[in-house]
Parts: sequence; C-alpha cells; structure tokens
Amino acid sequence: MEQESDIIRIDIKEFFKVLKKEKWIILAIITLFTALGAFYAFSLKEEFVSEGKILPEASGKNSGLGQYAGLAALAGIDLGSSSGGVDAIRPDLYPDVLKSTDFFLQLLTEKFNDKKNKEWVFSEYYLKEIIDGKIKKEDQKLNFPKSKNYIALNRQTEKNISDLKKRIICSYDKKTGVIGISVKMPDPVIAANIASFSMKYLTDYIINYRTEKQKRDLDFLAERLSSAKGKYYNTQSKKATYTDQMPLGALRLQSADLQRERIESEYKISSSFYNTLLQKYEEAKLQMQQETPVIQVLEPPIVPNLKSEPKKAIIIALFLFAGMLISVLTSALIKKNYSKFIYN
Repeated sequence: MEQESDIIRIDIKEFFKVLKKEKWIILAIITLFTALGAFYAFSLKEEFVSEGKILPEASGKNSGLGQYAGLAALAGIDLGSSSGGVDAIRPDLYPDVLKSTDFFLQLLTEKFNDKKNKEWVFSEYYLKEIIDGKIKKEDQKLNFPKSKNYIALNRQTEKNISDLKKRIICSYDKKTGVIGISVKMPDPVIAANIASFSMKYLTDYIINYRTEKQKRDLDFLAERLSSAKGKYYNTQSKKATYTDQMPLGALRLQSADLQRERIESEYKISSSFYNTLLQKYEEAKLQMQQETPVIQVLEPPIVPNLKSEPKKAIIIALFLFAGMLISVLTSALIKKNYSKFIYN
C-alpha cells in the first residue's frame, strides 16, 4: 500500500502567490520571448504556393484504335497486331520525372516574369531572391571534368537542386489518377510560372516517352517511302518513254522484246514495294495516333494572393508559450520558491 509520505501535494493558492510575487520577472521573460518571436517571424521571407493539376490518359492500348478500325479496313490496313501490350512506365512514376537532375538543370535556364513583370533567368532569381547571394567560392568550383557520359555539377548547384526538390512537389493520387504539382516561391507570379513550366515539362515528357519508338519507326518509313516513291516514278516514266519510242509494229512483238519485259518487271517490283511501304506508313501514322496520350489540365496554376508562410501569429504564440513556461520554471524552481507550494 502506498505510503502517505510518498504523495506530493501542490498548494494552488501558494503557487499563485509565488507567481504574484515574481510577476515582474515573469512578465519580463514573457515580454522578451514575445519580442524575440515577433522579430523572428517578421524576419522570415514570405512564401507563396501555387498549385496545378493534370490528368493523364489511362493506359488502355487495346481500345486506342477502335475508332480507326473500320477506316483502316477499307484501306486494306490490318491493325490487329498493332495494339496490345502494356505501358512501360506507370503513372505513379511520373512524379519522379520532376525530381530528375535534367528537369532542374533546364528549369535553372528558363526565363520567368515576377509580380512586377520583371524578367528573370531563374538561376539569377534563385541566387538573389532565395539565397540572398550567399555563395562560397569553393562551392562554385567544378571538381570533375565534363563528359557526355555523366553530369558533373559544382557543390552550389547540388545545394540549389536539393532545395528546389523541397519547393517543387509532384504527387500522384492512385484513386483518381490526378497528378498534382505545387511550387513554393517568395514571389507568387514566379511560383505560378514555375508550376506551369513543370506541368508542361511533365506533359511533354509523357508524350515523348510514349511515342518515341513510333516516331523513329515513322521517320524510318518516311525515308524509305520517299526513296521507293522516287524509284517507282522513275520506272513509271521509263516505261512510258519506252512505249512512246517504240514503233507500232514492234509493240506487237512483246514476247521478243526483252527490254520491255525487263522494264515491266522493274516497274511491277517498284510499284509493289512502294504500295507496301505506303500501307506500312499509314499503319505507323495510326499507331502514332494511338500511342499519343491525351493529358487534360484539370486545374491550371493560380497566382496566390495570400502567403502560405511564415505563420507569424503561430510563431509568436509558440514563443509566448515558451516564455510563460520558462518564466514559471525560473521563478518557481531556480529561485527555490517551489518549497512554498510543494510538500508531502
């Protein structure tokens, strides 16, 4: 059974008497902490957040060419083998695109207008407005040779990219399929411009990724088709010229006309090859249409009128609370007044 002497009791009346006795010390500490909190809160830079949302097309390649199947059939094009397969990149990996070094290096070279309509190269804006020009010379030095095989950055650029990864956030909602992009910057217009740039960069990346192979195939077929077309037209002209130049009597001796047979054979081969390539080219164009995803902008970036931080009232309130706690501990414990209201 617990001994009565082990129970600690607090006399509330005596406690408040102690606080009243030490009120000037308590008020001084609270005032000091409140002033420090206000100074700290007002010394912080204002930050604004701009957000945008996009909705990429859901993967479903089997149905992508359904609307073209009847038209293709009339043209003699078989689309049965052109569909199917699985998208190589999952939508939940799209946010990683905006974490890549290539994205940030391109961002640093882009130009944006601020709220005063002044144009900035973003690297200059970041240097002046975000890090206040605080750069060490040794951090600007490139310690490694440049190469096409890798990216070599100086220490300062690495720091900038690391900070920007916290300022530019891309998220993917698995339930709705919506991709959200939020950007935090000291200037609201710069924040909205960067959000818009990020949305366009991600959209272009998705489209280029999904259509890269089809573009290469289409370019190859276009090149071969141009060559085959030239050869086909050349043999066609050659055949017509030969027929025009032959006497009427000689035309009746076709079986003996080896030259004519050779021209006819060359013409048929070039015609068949050209028509085959033309069909493949049309198939590739339809396939390209299928592979090009449709990406809708659900919510364009909006220039924020209200800052997102600092939360000055919350910061001052926290400092005020800390001042109250420390002042009470100082007056009660450090000055040993606790013996007046704490007893067994």
